[in-house]
Amino acid sequence: MNQEGLMFPKTQKKRKKRMKHPKSIIHEKNGTCYLCMLLDGNHKKHLLLDEHHIFGGPNRIHSEENGLKVWLCLDHHTMGSLAVHRCPDTMRLMHRIGQQEYEKTHSRQQFIEIFGKSYL
Repeated sequence: MNQEGLMFPKTQKKRKKRMKHPKSIIHEKNGTCYLCMLLDGNHKKHLLLDEHHIFGGPNRIHSEENGLKVWLCLDHHTMGSLAVHRCPDTMRLMHRIGQQEYEKTHSRQQFIEIFGKSYL
């Protein structure tokens, strides 16, 4: 639309650059819940899975960039007694696993520079 002569012409907004979402380095999205397999040895396929970024809050974007995410059933993500968002012990376990996976290809110092501290 031609906006010449308008008192307040609209300026062109730059489109936000789309972020490329790399695959998880920990768990493949195949219908299984990571914690069901880890804690219970249950490889059952679930209809609904949630993507969980291991390091949340301000570090969520770093988790996404480095593939530090897993797929969890609702029971292990938000609803159950051992859910990552309800149980501090489960959260600590996931932090340790995430750091160990990251350190397979990077140094501990690099991890600390990105995430602020060591969980091991």
